[in-house]
Amino acid sequence: MNRNDEMVLKFREGLKQTERFEPDGLWEYQKSLLTPLLLHARAHSPFYRTRLDAVFNGDEIDFGRWREIPILTRAEAQTNEKTLAAKAVPPHLGTVSADETSGSTGRPLRYLKNGLMDVAALAMTDRLYRWWDFDGFKTMASFVSPRRGISKPEGDETFGWQTGALEGRHLLRETTGDAEGHARWLAKQRPDYLVSYASMIEPIAATARDRDIGLAFAKVIARGGIVTGETRAVCREIFGCSLVDQYGADEIGQIACECPRCGQYHINSEVVRVELLDENNKPVSSGQTGRVVLTGFYNYAMPLIRYEIGDYATRAQSGHECAVALPSISKIVGRYRNTFTLADGRILFPNMPMKGFRTYLPYTQIQVVQTDYDRLLVRYVADESGKQPDGKGLEAWLKESLDPCFSVQLEEVASIPAASDGKYEDFVSLVARQ
Repeated sequence: MNRNDEMVLKFREGLKQTERFEPDGLWEYQKSLLTPLLLHARAHSPFYRTRLDAVFNGDEIDFGRWREIPILTRAEAQTNEKTLAAKAVPPHLGTVSADETSGSTGRPLRYLKNGLMDVAALAMTDRLYRWWDFDGFKTMASFVSPRRGISKPEGDETFGWQTGALEGRHLLRETTGDAEGHARWLAKQRPDYLVSYASMIEPIAATARDRDIGLAFAKVIARGGIVTGETRAVCREIFGCSLVDQYGADEIGQIACECPRCGQYHINSEVVRVELLDENNKPVSSGQTGRVVLTGFYNYAMPLIRYEIGDYATRAQSGHECAVALPSISKIVGRYRNTFTLADGRILFPNMPMKGFRTYLPYTQIQVVQTDYDRLLVRYVADESGKQPDGKGLEAWLKESLDPCFSVQLEEVASIPAASDGKYEDFVSLVARQ
């Protein structure tokens, strides 16, 4: 067993205790991780040399002034990639390596990370397996970004996808290709578990149904996108299993995981501090939606402190009972890029049932793009039915479902390509937030 696996196993035992901490105990635990991180960032990262002054009194840290630390926007992080990097990283934190985010917005963030950050991410995934009773000796199939560099057209095969279970086969296949090709590959491989981008699950399931390709899994893990009720339904109906949603980001790691007991997304508060803030940078109340601001505890190579990732999420209602005491999110709403901004400043979350579009459009793939404050472009790939689209009916439905200000234009296309990371986006806004 390698050193990382040993560390993940130690992490596993600790998490069984920390996930039951009450709020005060959890905050004390987080402060014990934040203190060395802030001291390190101030001493070794030029970007933070004076940025953290509000919380420092000499070498003492006043966490009561935490919210006085300026929020780090994604654009600011991209501009300051070099000065965010630490000049030195303690060797015990592991090897420093370079990576970049998926760049689905066209502007990837290049970042550095140290080995302990990877260990923390593995430990959070290991917790998901524990909560949902995964069997590490069974076979898992994963769709991965083309950036992964799979060497063979039919995919790669490794072993030991779960720490401590070296025999479990792991089959990896790039996201490039069509849904039928993916479905037939899965039918040939017959894995017990599937890990997929959320946007790929429904097309693969629909293709399996329409082409009579038998697919069944014990569980499906979704990542990298918004999970809809329709996606959960096709998992149950076509794959015969439940769906497990995982929320994370390349530059931060695993942020939250869906709980099998209460259905909420428990925040991985042992490795990341999550703030949900309104437009005035104040914490939102339970049940309200806010901007996601993150601080990762284990990346000393390039600390991201109060980093606004560009997502919205909804704080869980207070009072829900669960054996896991970690703070929770009830819904991952999505990226700013996937929300619509109106001329009066209102922000819409267009998480509407995609099946509603089928009343008006004969499509196999669809994408709704906001091109101006009051204009929507609906791109679609036509199905083989020969049915004519009902543009007026679609516009009336979208006016009712979203806002009366919108005019709607249809555009039939041959295909809708995925973003650079392999994800498909149902809703995209080209309008800047005010």
